[in-house]
Amino acid sequence: MSLQLKICRDVWGTWSVHGLSAAPASHLPSLPASIEYARKTCDAVPATIELFVDGMYIVAHQDQGWPRPLFARSSDRARTTETEPDLRGSLTRSRFFAWLRRFGAEYHPAASKEQGASRAAS
Repeated sequence: MSLQLKICRDVWGTWSVHGLSAAPASHLPSLPASIEYARKTCDAVPATIELFVDGMYIVAHQDQGWPRPLFARSSDRARTTETEPDLRGSLTRSRFFAWLRRFGAEYHPAASKEQGASRAAS
């Protein structure tokens, strides 16, 4: 049988861990600090962890020793974003701007006619 934990943000913007004792551990500064607190307090026994993060509900199971990280360290994220190019970014921007031009033409027909005339003259 594994431990049941719930980690969520409280009304003050800090984090709390429920399920380790009768009263929740409150006012933890961050989600990583909350997870580390829970891991150390329960000696990393097997646990099912419910995370409530900005309206998203996540359930994770950790085996003895909590071998899997639940999130990437900020240094890992920075390294990933620097080495991997955003191949979809330019395509997404192009599609957005094309949609925006069509949207503007629907609401400003005179401007779109002027643009069409100037393009034809070029």
